[in-house]
Amino acid sequence: MIEKMAMGLVDQMAEEKMIDKEAEEYYVYTLVSLMEKFITIGTILLISVLIEKLVPTAFFLLFFLSLRKRTGGYHMNTFFQCYLGTVVTYMLVLGLCMVLVDYPQLVFGLLLVAICIVEVIGTVNHPNIHMDAVELSESKRAARILCAVEVCVIYTFTLLGADMMYVCHMAVAVILCAVLLLIAKILKQEVKRNEEN
Repeated sequence: MIEKMAMGLVDQMAEEKMIDKEAEEYYVYTLVSLMEKFITIGTILLISVLIEKLVPTAFFLLFFLSLRKRTGGYHMNTFFQCYLGTVVTYMLVLGLCMVLVDYPQLVFGLLLVAICIVEVIGTVNHPNIHMDAVELSESKRAARILCAVEVCVIYTFTLLGADMMYVCHMAVAVILCAVLLLIAKILKQEVKRNEEN
C-alpha cells in the first residue's frame, strides 16, 4: 500500500515534469523509505505520549537512531515485520527501563558490555547496503566515535544527577544497538570480505 501511494505520487511528479522519468525508481525508493520511517517513529511517539514517556522516548530514539544508522545490525525482510518488530522492541525497552531504573549498577554493567561490542564490531555490512572497504572502515570509525560520545553524555547526565529513567533509556539505546549487531553477526546477515568484489 505504501509503495502504491509512493508510485502514484512519483508518477504524478514525472507527468508534471517535476522529476526526470529515468529517476522515478530512485524517488519511489526514497519516498517509501521516508514514509515507513515516519509511520514507525510516529507510532512510537504516539505510544510514548499515551503512556506519558515522551521525554525518555525522545532520548532513546535520539541515541538509538543515531548509533543504529552507523552500526547497522539485524534487519527484517519486510516493512510489516520491521514495523511490528520495532514497536514490540520499543514496548520491551519501556518495560525493561521500568525495571532497570532501580538497578543502576546493572544498567552500567550492560552498557559496558555493549560498548565493548560496538568498539570491537563497529558496523555490520548488510547485503542490502553492501559498502565497499573504504565505506565500511569509515562507518566503523563513525560508529565507534559516536558510541564514545553517547557514553560520555550518559556519564555526564549521571554525574549531574539526572533522572535515572532518562539515563536508562539512553543506555538501553546503546545496548540495543549492540544486541542487533550481535544478532546480525550470529545469523551471518552481512557481506563477507570475499564477497565484496
